[in-house]
Amino acid sequence: MGLGAALNAAMSGLSLTKAQLAVTSRNVANANVDGYTLKTIVGTEVHNTSTSSSSVLTNQVQRQVNTQLQSAYWESLSDTAYATQYNEYITQLDQMFGKVGDPSSIPSLMNNFTNALTSLATDPSSQSAQEVAVNAAEELSRSINNSAKQVQEMRRDADAGIADEVTQVNSILKEIESLEDTIVVERSAGRETVHLHDQMDRQLEALTEKMDVEIKQDNDGLLRISTKSGTTLYNDRASELQFTPRPTLGVGVEGNPIEVKSQSGAVMELSTFDLKSGSMGALVELRDNTLPETQARLDELASQMALSLSQQTSEGVAADDGGAPPAATGLSVDTSKLQSSGDTIELEFDVNGESRKVTFVAVTDPSLLPLSSDVTADSNDIVHGIVIPATSTALESQISSALGAGFDVSVDAAGELKVLSPTSPGTIEITGLTAKNTRTVTAADGAEIPLFVDTKGDGGPYTGALEDGGQKTGFAQRMTVNKAIVDDPSLLAGEPDKQSSERANLLKSRLTETEYTYAPSSGIGAKNAPYVGTISDFGIETVVKQSQIASAATSAASNSKAVTSIAKNAYENSYKVDVDEELVKLTELQNAYAANARVLSAIDEMYDTLFRIA
Repeated sequence: MGLGAALNAAMSGLSLTKAQLAVTSRNVANANVDGYTLKTIVGTEVHNTSTSSSSVLTNQVQRQVNTQLQSAYWESLSDTAYATQYNEYITQLDQMFGKVGDPSSIPSLMNNFTNALTSLATDPSSQSAQEVAVNAAEELSRSINNSAKQVQEMRRDADAGIADEVTQVNSILKEIESLEDTIVVERSAGRETVHLHDQMDRQLEALTEKMDVEIKQDNDGLLRISTKSGTTLYNDRASELQFTPRPTLGVGVEGNPIEVKSQSGAVMELSTFDLKSGSMGALVELRDNTLPETQARLDELASQMALSLSQQTSEGVAADDGGAPPAATGLSVDTSKLQSSGDTIELEFDVNGESRKVTFVAVTDPSLLPLSSDVTADSNDIVHGIVIPATSTALESQISSALGAGFDVSVDAAGELKVLSPTSPGTIEITGLTAKNTRTVTAADGAEIPLFVDTKGDGGPYTGALEDGGQKTGFAQRMTVNKAIVDDPSLLAGEPDKQSSERANLLKSRLTETEYTYAPSSGIGAKNAPYVGTISDFGIETVVKQSQIASAATSAASNSKAVTSIAKNAYENSYKVDVDEELVKLTELQNAYAANARVLSAIDEMYDTLFRIA
């Protein structure tokens, strides 16, 4: 090797070592900087065949990042952000509902009310006992009102939170766009871009906290970001998320969707599949599913409580066609009191040993027909709507048309409904016929009384009407104690001239002994196996259900945090700077630099000697 070749080799080695010293020094200086990744720089040996000499080429600085560990961490981060955000709201709900034994919980307040009814039944003429019972009813009603109002406030908070998340995601996407533009410019100029890639990782990490995304790099190193369903969020240019919050988001009102507007102007709505994780996904789940279900539980409790105390039931009695012997037998029931939307007629019969049930639900708006089977909580009944008010002929026609052949239906002028079937073997056997109507006034007509009424409109009675979106929807916020009873608590003991314990005993029995079937939309029970129990039981289940949800949410948040912690440690260890190791490397590089410098010094001396000889 000639002196020129030796000089070239030494100079290239010195240049590489100098670059490595600079990179290693930066590693040590930034070891504790969050997000800083270990940098390395290596050389490539270059052999010149014509001169039989070698040198070393200094390559670009590289980051030491394990992309598989990075992807695993980001995915777990998205799950943890979802679980954490979800748990924050659920914990707040759990605190609001409290525990079953808490003095301010709904079950405890319901127990106070039933105890007050017991005391009233013992001494129905006692003004003090009457007032205590009314006060207990008002306190229970207020508790349900306040719980429902807080649920709706939380739903509005979640809706506003979605707007904030959308703004932050758009900001992150724009920052990604700006960083990538800078990376392209710097790379084209031959300058280092590793520090920009560190910044890019921080933005991508922040994005995965907000929503679950697919992040890929093309062969040219440019990013492609999309949702799980394939909606593009970034492809050279950032798309824009669009969302309009509803400041007056009410019960039964759906929140607006999140949309993605591409650079071409095309708008696509994000699906639920796109929002399965990330903090934004948790807020959407809370707004659209969890909180509405909580509201549904409260509405179901309030609805069943109001109906249980005011609903009158008329049981069918044996009837036939008057023949001797009768050719058709069945049952008859008085339907004259069915005057409110939501009142029902229930028919039960056997066909070839198989039991069946048909429920007729009264409505005042014909456009609601046909009714959905979900109108009742019973999963086994067939539901038909009947339009009221109706003449006896019109009522007979509606019921007869719904039942079809095999039934003989008649309604007389007094409202007596008779449903018969042939007595011949193998035909239909009528086994039950019941009419249920809601008492809407406090005047004497049985022990039932509309204790809880609806403040909507003119503050009328609660009948479970289906018009205007259904009276049940949001009733938990509107339920209140009947003003007539607040003004005159003695109504809980019957009429002034004949007070007794009958009404107080009936009200207590309806709350603590009579069992009802509850709508599965409340989240308690299943569609094919709805929950059946007393009002008091359902009040307890409402609190227990919330505790179960809270426990599951807390567990999910804790578990996901543990997984993310492990993934984070593994990911950070893949790029973390080991200061001790870098200091050893720094010493080695200094020695290498000194060695290359000595070679240059020796070559310089040789050149001096040659020049002197010459």
